[in-house]
Amino acid sequence: MPKVSPEHSEARRLQIIDAAYRCFARKGFHQATMRDIYEEAQLSPGAIYHYFRSKDDIIKASFEHDFARSLDVFQAALGQTDALAALEGLFEFLFAGLAQAAELGASRVNVQSWGEALLNPDILAAILRVFSGYRASVAQLIRQAQESGKVSPQIDPEAAARVMHALYLGLELQMAWEPEAVDPEQYLSVVKALLRGSFTAG
Repeated sequence: MPKVSPEHSEARRLQIIDAAYRCFARKGFHQATMRDIYEEAQLSPGAIYHYFRSKDDIIKASFEHDFARSLDVFQAALGQTDALAALEGLFEFLFAGLAQAAELGASRVNVQSWGEALLNPDILAAILRVFSGYRASVAQLIRQAQESGKVSPQIDPEAAARVMHALYLGLELQMAWEPEAVDPEQYLSVVKALLRGSFTAG
């Protein structure tokens, strides 16, 4: 049997995740079946189950994939000399990602996943692990901005990171509710104004 390359495996996993997201967006997480997913992906049942045992596994993998592809961006932000500008750049990256993912109905699926996580400890653990990684990087950026005098020292970095996370999640929720009514670019301009306003030192 020929050996499958890591690149091929990763491409196949993403193919399955994308197909699952389209199914979940159309039918809902509980109503969509694994059969729906392998038909949407145009793969055999064996090909699907080789990579994922269940719908839960697919949801967990989607959050972990998004986090993995964001690591380089967050590391680059931590290496910038202007931490406040780096925060703005992170929001640009994250909001652009939301707009691109809208084609898959990802906001609808992610909001469903948040609700599922309240009852499913495995999904909750995966989401919290990913989200805590995001917040830790943002909190570190805020500390760096405080050290350089860009951000008020009276602001708690961890609390600020949670507020910024809430801005992101709030946008995703609104995009799920009203996909045609929410403009991520306008939302981003308001977030930047907040960062450059009372958030800054002085």
